[in-house]
Amino acid sequence: MAAVESTPTGLRERQKSRRRREILDAAKDLFETDGYEETTVAKIAEMAEVSAPTVFNYFGSKDELIVALVLEIHEDGRVFMQSWRPEPGVGVGELLGDMLCIYAELTMKLAGKRIWRYAEATNIRNPDSPVVRMFAEIEAYHVDEIGKFLCAAIGADTAETQRNCAFLASVAYRCWNARFHDYIRDSDMSLETHKQRVRAEMRKLGDLVSLTPGT
Repeated sequence: MAAVESTPTGLRERQKSRRRREILDAAKDLFETDGYEETTVAKIAEMAEVSAPTVFNYFGSKDELIVALVLEIHEDGRVFMQSWRPEPGVGVGELLGDMLCIYAELTMKLAGKRIWRYAEATNIRNPDSPVVRMFAEIEAYHVDEIGKFLCAAIGADTAETQRNCAFLASVAYRCWNARFHDYIRDSDMSLETHKQRVRAEMRKLGDLVSLTPGT
């Protein structure tokens, strides 16, 4: 009897999840084709075949739609990296290049350059916005993740080496972030070109640094 009674609730939840997905997909497509400023909630509602108030019920604003897209990308990346392992014996530069190229691929999987350009502009125009705060939290998560992979790869067994790994992770991520901004600003640059440049820089960085204390 309990299972029968729970069925309508389960159906409603599935319908809500599907409607949310349809709204998010419509917003993503419109942001990419029309740009953020030209995309209205009315257009999103029309493409998703819902009413404008329904869009607001699920997402309070266009910025919240951007936040939802970015969080979705971050969650996909987090889940992927939980099962990812580097090749045995890989060097520091290769490890950094591999991880940052994975971030680039996952970042572009669910949102294109126009969406990321808007996000970048928001960082500059509204430094206290929820989007900016969310990016800061995600960056901190990725830096910590890279640091842990570095520690595991070199067998860091001292506090000093762990601090060095954390510092190198921060430097590498910020370097990649700058290159990623170059990539999204250049409409003609391919993802493969971006990845090649990142790998080349990380190899150089790996050649220059030592994570051994006292050397």
